[in-house]
Amino acid sequence: MDVLFLSRLQFAAATIFHFLFVPLTLGLSVMVAIMETKYVRSGDEQYLNMAKFWGKLFLINFALGVVTGITLEFQFGTNWSRYSAFVGDVFGSL
Repeated sequence: MDVLFLSRLQFAAATIFHFLFVPLTLGLSVMVAIMETKYVRSGDEQYLNMAKFWGKLFLINFALGVVTGITLEFQFGTNWSRYSAFVGDVFGSL
């Protein structure tokens, strides 16, 4: 196993782990918004309790997504520094 393969393996594992949080965060945000809208329209306390419960899980999930995203950003800088320098010059000029 060479260094390039291990770097790719590490980045793949981190990306897969990060991708678990992305769709879950998007789905939970829509679900909590719908529950809060139903609470405002109907006044039923059950929707408020549901929104509070799922809102807490949303915040935890969002925080874990941010942490894994920062990990990916550092891996770009450490494992793929030449690629990051090239892409930074391309996107920096836009």
